[in-house]
Amino acid sequence: MTILSNEPVADAKQAFTSLRKLRVSVLLASLSFGMLQLALPLVAREMGASALLTGALLSVSALFIVAVQPIVGIGLDRFGRRPFLIMGLLSYAFSNAVFALASSIGGLFLAQLAQGIGSGLLWLAALAIVSDLASADSTGREYGGIEEMSFRGILIGTLVGFAMFHLLSQDALGGIPIITSWRILFLGFTAAALLAAVVVWRGIPESLQHGTDRPRKVPAVSAAQPVELATKWRLSSQLCIVLGIVILTSSAGEIISPILIKYLNDNISTKLVVIALAFLPAALVGAMLPSRLGGLSDRIGRRPPLIGALLMGCLATLAIPFAQSLWPLALLWAFEAAAFAAAVPAEEALVVDLSGGARLGMVLGFYTAASGLGGVLGPLLGGWLFGRFAALSVFGTAALLMALGAVLIWLLVREPSRDGSADDLVKYDDHPPFV
Repeated sequence: MTILSNEPVADAKQAFTSLRKLRVSVLLASLSFGMLQLALPLVAREMGASALLTGALLSVSALFIVAVQPIVGIGLDRFGRRPFLIMGLLSYAFSNAVFALASSIGGLFLAQLAQGIGSGLLWLAALAIVSDLASADSTGREYGGIEEMSFRGILIGTLVGFAMFHLLSQDALGGIPIITSWRILFLGFTAAALLAAVVVWRGIPESLQHGTDRPRKVPAVSAAQPVELATKWRLSSQLCIVLGIVILTSSAGEIISPILIKYLNDNISTKLVVIALAFLPAALVGAMLPSRLGGLSDRIGRRPPLIGALLMGCLATLAIPFAQSLWPLALLWAFEAAAFAAAVPAEEALVVDLSGGARLGMVLGFYTAASGLGGVLGPLLGGWLFGRFAALSVFGTAALLMALGAVLIWLLVREPSRDGSADDLVKYDDHPPFV
């Protein structure tokens, strides 16, 4: 691994150690995410929530994230990364504890609000820490490592959760209700989030050096490739273009989310277990490849992985209405997951490159807010299209927006050069695989 630093090699080793511990904390924090997506609607229904109320419950966290991310980003630049990372993990622990103890819909809303606060703090701080500590030629790989650990946490938590639901519901154990299983599971997730906070508190020092916006690395901009970068209080035109594309493509990725499982269940397979198994190859790809494919953008540039992933997503989305079996779709989803395993770190690294070292926290705040806004708008648009027209219109619109995003990246986005001075590099090659 290569770390850019003006300090001795010992500091590079500390940066390497911090990144490893950051990945561990991300894995622990992510354990509950899969169960929240899949089982929270079931728990809400058990508590008497209507479909409309359940939809509002699922949206409150995302809306809060969109609202607070730019403010949190400014705070990261002023007060440092570490306090926000710790507060985010503690918010997750509080959220999981409330989920475990809630006996009414009001309790679930409180837990979702705390979840939104935790997401707004933790992920933005994690992105900033990676940017502080990784070199210009390893940013994509390190961002991929964070994505990979999050996927692994989701996969582990979901497998453990459904195994627990299945085992505790057996007649031999008295047929324990789903809400009781939920409470036991989320008490465990609470302990995991607290452990993650301890890992950060004891093992990750502050990565921001006050007095400079981004001391460790700034992409060089060659005269042959002029790209306007962000200044201290203003986003560059290139960043504004990228953020607009992020809203578009994030919306495209989420348009089919309200109807996908229902569509597959109604038209291809009535067995939810079979549908879940079809998603398993993509989940395994997400849990194994981002750290490896994330480095692709460090070698060939940020744009090619982004364009390739959007075109693959377009193809996979268009294939759904014409599929007669889940298994061709499973193969397509696995290829799509591999493409996005390279693209998501590339997108994050591109935003960091275009920040030019100015107010990195603020820039990342606007980026994550743009992504979150797409996550809110996409399901709303998908639900509206499905209600007014047919399922085919939802898949077609999603594919069209992905293709449009690829074209816009090709035509409008330019990358700054990353050929920094070799004198600023401190080499540290003892870098084992992400574990």
